[in-house]
This record gives sequence, C-alpha cells and structure tokens, in this order.
Amino acid sequence: MVELHLRIAFSLVLYYAAVGFWGLFLAVRKSPITPGYRGALIIGVALGVGQALLGVFLLISQPGRPSDNLHYLYGASVILTLPLVMSYIVDKKVSRPLVFGLASLFMAGLAIRAITTGGAL
Repeated sequence: MVELHLRIAFSLVLYYAAVGFWGLFLAVRKSPITPGYRGALIIGVALGVGQALLGVFLLISQPGRPSDNLHYLYGASVILTLPLVMSYIVDKKVSRPLVFGLASLFMAGLAIRAITTGGAL
C-alpha cells in the first residue's frame, strides 16, 4: 500500500504539471476555461482527496509514519489550493486559465514537497 501511495503521488506531480501547462496554453491563446479543463481540475482535486484517504488508511493500519510532519501540511495544501484560488478570484477580473494554470504548477510543487517530506526520497 505504501508503494501505491508513492505511485499516486508521482502521478499527481505529473498530472498537475500537465494541467498547469494546459492552463498556461489556454491563457496564451486568450481562451476561456473549457469544460474539459474544468473537468481536469476537478479530477486533480479528486485524486488529491483519494491520495489523502489512502494516506489516512496507511497511518491507521501501518506502524510507519512520514519522516516529517510537514508531509500532512503539504498533502492538505494540495487539496485545498484550488478551492481557495476559486473563492479568491470569483469577483476578480483576471485570466482564469492563467490563474488555474499557475495554481496547478504550484500544486505540482506541493506534491513534490509532500513526497520528499514523506521519507520516500
């Protein structure tokens, strides 16, 4: 199960990087957020929640713990970043694809930090 948790974490890094570059591409083209992009953002948050649930299961069922307690903070931040960004820009006049693209790249970085503080690397 620990191996699955690690593989999903690496997948989250790659997924959020791809979604981030997709958002930047939409922003450069001055396109609005497409339904596909919106779905990709929702899928990313759902993957983060699934990863957290697997982590809680591992915490309860396995004797080992992450090497640093910051692991929990980074994991929670991956889940909470998009909803916080959405609530912040709801009344702002900004390029939404640009904001969500940058937020997704930020979340890829958070996922990397979660991996390193988890003791896997």
